[in-house]
Amino acid sequence: PMLDEFQKWQYDTEQAIKEWPEKLVEEALKQGTYDKAERWLKRKRPDYSDSFLGKPEEQFIVTIKVIYDEAIHKLRRLAMKQKVGK
Repeated sequence: PMLDEFQKWQYDTEQAIKEWPEKLVEEALKQGTYDKAERWLKRKRPDYSDSFLGKPEEQFIVTIKVIYDEAIHKLRRLAMKQKVGK
Protein backbone atom coordinates (compact mmCIF):
# COMPACT_ATOMS: atom_id res chain seq x y z
CA PRO A 1 0.00 0.00 0.00
CA MET A 2 0.94 3.61 -0.44
CA LEU A 3 1.50 4.26 3.28
CA ASP A 4 4.02 1.40 3.47
CA GLU A 5 5.83 2.81 0.44
CA PHE A 6 5.92 6.29 2.02
CA GLN A 7 7.27 4.90 5.31
CA LYS A 8 9.95 2.93 3.44
CA TRP A 9 10.91 6.12 1.57
CA GLN A 10 11.22 7.95 4.91
CA TYR A 11 13.43 5.22 6.36
CA ASP A 12 15.63 4.98 3.26
CA THR A 13 16.00 8.76 3.13
CA GLU A 14 16.95 8.95 6.80
CA GLN A 15 19.63 6.28 6.31
CA ALA A 16 21.02 8.09 3.26
CA ILE A 17 21.14 11.39 5.17
CA LYS A 18 23.36 9.70 7.75
CA GLU A 19 25.74 8.41 5.03
CA TRP A 20 26.11 11.46 2.79
CA PRO A 21 28.36 13.66 4.99
CA GLU A 22 31.08 10.99 4.96
CA LYS A 23 30.72 10.47 1.21
CA LEU A 24 30.98 14.22 0.64
CA VAL A 25 34.15 14.40 2.77
CA GLU A 26 35.70 11.60 0.71
CA GLU A 27 34.87 13.44 -2.50
CA ALA A 28 36.07 16.80 -1.14
CA LEU A 29 39.43 15.35 -0.10
CA LYS A 30 40.10 14.62 -3.77
CA GLN A 31 40.79 18.36 -4.05
CA GLY A 32 44.22 17.70 -2.54
CA THR A 33 44.27 19.83 0.63
CA TYR A 34 41.92 20.37 3.56
CA ASP A 35 41.59 24.04 2.62
CA LYS A 36 40.60 23.24 -0.96
CA ALA A 37 38.30 20.47 0.27
CA GLU A 38 36.46 22.87 2.58
CA ARG A 39 36.15 25.48 -0.18
CA TRP A 40 34.76 22.79 -2.50
CA LEU A 41 32.13 21.79 0.06
CA LYS A 42 31.14 25.41 0.67
CA ARG A 43 30.79 26.06 -3.07
CA LYS A 44 28.53 23.02 -3.49
CA ARG A 45 26.35 23.78 -0.44
CA PRO A 46 22.97 25.29 -1.46
CA ASP A 47 21.81 28.67 -0.18
CA TYR A 48 18.45 29.49 1.33
CA SER A 49 15.94 31.37 -0.76
CA ASP A 50 15.23 34.97 0.27
CA SER A 51 11.54 34.06 0.34
CA PHE A 52 11.73 30.98 2.55
CA LEU A 53 8.23 29.82 3.47
CA GLY A 54 9.02 26.41 4.95
CA LYS A 55 7.39 24.40 2.17
CA PRO A 56 8.46 20.73 1.95
CA GLU A 57 10.75 21.36 -1.01
CA GLU A 58 12.37 24.27 0.87
CA GLN A 59 12.81 22.10 3.95
CA PHE A 60 14.57 19.56 1.73
CA ILE A 61 17.07 22.23 0.66
CA VAL A 62 17.66 22.98 4.35
CA THR A 63 18.35 19.27 4.90
CA ILE A 64 20.85 19.21 2.04
CA LYS A 65 22.58 22.31 3.43
CA VAL A 66 22.83 20.66 6.85
CA ILE A 67 24.36 17.55 5.22
CA TYR A 68 27.06 19.79 3.72
CA ASP A 69 27.53 21.56 7.07
CA GLU A 70 28.04 18.19 8.77
CA ALA A 71 30.57 17.23 6.08
CA ILE A 72 32.47 20.49 6.72
CA HIS A 73 32.56 19.72 10.46
CA LYS A 74 33.82 16.18 9.77
CA LEU A 75 36.48 17.55 7.44
CA ARG A 76 37.64 20.07 10.05
CA ARG A 77 37.86 17.33 12.70
CA LEU A 78 40.03 15.31 10.32
CA ALA A 79 42.25 18.31 9.65
CA MET A 80 42.62 19.07 13.35
CA LYS A 81 43.96 15.54 13.96
CA GLN A 82 46.85 16.05 11.54
CA LYS A 83 50.33 16.30 13.00
CA VAL A 84 52.15 19.58 12.66
CA GLY A 85 55.44 19.35 10.78
CA LYS A 86 58.59 21.14 11.91
